[in-house]
Amino acid sequence: MPKHVRIFALAATLTASALVLSGCAVGDFVGGLFGGSSQNTASPSGQGPEAALESAYVGVSSDQGLLAVDFPQEVQNVAIISCPLVIPSCAASAAAVSDAVVLAGWWPMVIDGGNPDGVGLALRIAIAQAATVIVTVDANCRGLEYLYDEVALAGIPVIGLGGEDDCEPKRFAALTRWTPEHAVGKRQTVVGELQAEYAYGKTLGGVSALVLTVAGDATTAKVTDGFTSKLTKLGAGKVAQKLELTTAEIADKSFTTKVVAAAKSSGANAIIVPEDDWLTVGGLAAAIASDPETAELLVIGHGGTAAALDIIRSGGAGLTATVGQAFDWMGWGAVDAIVRLYAGAPTVFIGDAMQVIDIDHNMPETGKYTGGISAQEKYTALWVRPTPTPAPRPTSTTSSNEDSEN
Repeated sequence: MPKHVRIFALAATLTASALVLSGCAVGDFVGGLFGGSSQNTASPSGQGPEAALESAYVGVSSDQGLLAVDFPQEVQNVAIISCPLVIPSCAASAAAVSDAVVLAGWWPMVIDGGNPDGVGLALRIAIAQAATVIVTVDANCRGLEYLYDEVALAGIPVIGLGGEDDCEPKRFAALTRWTPEHAVGKRQTVVGELQAEYAYGKTLGGVSALVLTVAGDATTAKVTDGFTSKLTKLGAGKVAQKLELTTAEIADKSFTTKVVAAAKSSGANAIIVPEDDWLTVGGLAAAIASDPETAELLVIGHGGTAAALDIIRSGGAGLTATVGQAFDWMGWGAVDAIVRLYAGAPTVFIGDAMQVIDIDHNMPETGKYTGGISAQEKYTALWVRPTPTPAPRPTSTTSSNEDSEN
C-alpha cells in the first residue's frame, strides 16, 4: 500500500511563491560600479572581499563518519510539525523529513505549526492521530510547557529539528545538531551571513542592499539578522532598505512591483531574497529582469531549488546566486535521530551542506542542490535492520505418498 502524506493546514493559506536571482555579468557589474577602485581591502574583521567570497563558496558542511545503529523493528507514525508552511524553506524542510520517513518504511503526517498557537494545536492533533514520535521543525519549547506535558502523558517522544528545548525541566527526548561549530537553529542565520559574504565580495565591499522579509515571520527575520550582523562584522556596505512584505502580497504576486520600485528608489545594487520560490514561482526574477533599471543588480536567494538553479545556469538576469541548502540531507538526518533515539544512542551531527551557488561555483549539472551526496544512501547504509529468519520449508504430502507407494 502506498503511504500517502496527510497534511493538516493550521495556517490560513499555503502559498506558492517564487524566487529568482539575477545572472548578470558580475565582472562588468563590479567594474562599472567601482571601476578599478582600491576597495578590495581587508575589513575590520580581517576578511577582504576575495576571502569573503571564498568563504561563501565553501559554506558549511560536516561529515563525521557516523556509526552504524540498529533500526527499530516497529513501524513509526511520525508527526512532522512544521514552521509556517507558507514560507517555502519551511515547506521544503517538512517535505524532506516526510519523504525520508516514507522511504524508511514509516508513515508521515505533516502538520502546519504556523505560529506558537498553531504549534500547540498541532501537538494535540499529533496526539489525536496516534503519532508514535513527533519531529518539530524550528519550534521552541518555552511557552508551550503544558502542551508538551500532554504529549509526554501520551507517551510520545519529541525530537527538535532546528528548535530549542528552552523549557525547565527539558521536554524534548532529543535535539538534532547541525555541526560542532553551529548551534541548533542557526541555519537561517547562516543563510543571511553567506548572502552577505557573497554580496560583499562581488561588490568589492560596496554593497548597498535591499533586504526582503515577511512581516512578523521569525524565519525570514533570522535571515535578515544574519545578513545585517555579518555586514557589520565585515565593516563595509550597508542595508539601503529593509522591505517588509505580507504573505498575501507574495501569494497574489503583487509584491514583485513593490520590490522593483523599492530597488530603484533605494539605490540598491543588490537584492537579498530569503526564498528561491519568491523568485521562480512568485515571478520576482522575471520582474527584476524585465526592468532596465534593475536587470543588472545582484540578486541572491536561498534554497537551491531546480527552478532557481536553471535560471542561474542560463546566465540571464533576475537571479545571480543562491544559498543552496541540502534539505534532503537534513530530512534524512532527522529520521536518523529517530532511529538513534529508539536504539538508545545519542543523536549525532547531521552536517547538511549549505553553500553559495552561482554559475561558476557549486553548481550541480542538473536539478536541485543536494550538497553533493545521496543522503538516502548515506543513512540507510548505517541502519542495521534485523535479518528475517527463513520460514521452514513445508513437507510435500504428495511426494511422501508417492515414495511410500514405490
